[in-house]
Amino acid sequence: MKTKLVNTLALTLLITVGAYAQDTTGLSKKEIRQQERAERKARVKGELQNAGQSVGDAAKEVGRGAKEKAKVADEAVTKGAQKVGTTVNKGLDKAENAIVTEADRIKAKRDSARTEKARRDTL
Repeated sequence: MKTKLVNTLALTLLITVGAYAQDTTGLSKKEIRQQERAERKARVKGELQNAGQSVGDAAKEVGRGAKEKAKVADEAVTKGAQKVGTTVNKGLDKAENAIVTEADRIKAKRDSARTEKARRDTL
């Protein structure tokens, strides 16, 4: 009876140890999957950060290029506006001179006519 009891206890002990071993193996696989998932997550996060930095760098380059082109365009527009302004001012000066000259000519003609009329009236 003692032998059967010892055998039963030994068998129970072995079954318990086997079940425990299976549980710890299952936990290990679960932990391994969680670890792999965490590694994948970290790798994807790193790749996203690198992609974000690349996009940011490209955007900065595009911004710099656009800024330089805007400066060049601004300078060209400014020069063009100055040339147009100068040309318009010259044209206005010529027109003003022509108007003043014509006004002086008309005034002189009118004064001459008045003088002639006054001379005739005094005779």
